Amino acid sequence: MRWPDEVRSPEKLLLPPPVEPSDEEIDGALALMDGMINEDLAGEEVQDSCAAASSRAIGARREDSEPPELQEPDRRRGRTWIRRQP
Repeated sequence: MRWPDEVRSPEKLLLPPPVEPSDEEIDGALALMDGMINEDLAGEEVQDSCAAASSRAIGARREDSEPPELQEPDRRRGRTWIRRQP
């Protein structure tokens, strides 16, 4: 929450002028995104451990039992994979 004197009108903001990206910038951005896409998302390396842990905790809560022990996350650094939409 803000006090009325802290809220400014958007007309008074000094915004930078809009910029049109060049074709080279667009091609570079598309190449970067293509490099991050993997069509074959399967196997242990792309496992969603957060969703699995949440599911186990919710199941324990439904059964009025103790939640499972938390495991230390795997600290290996990996790539971010994006699935291309058909």
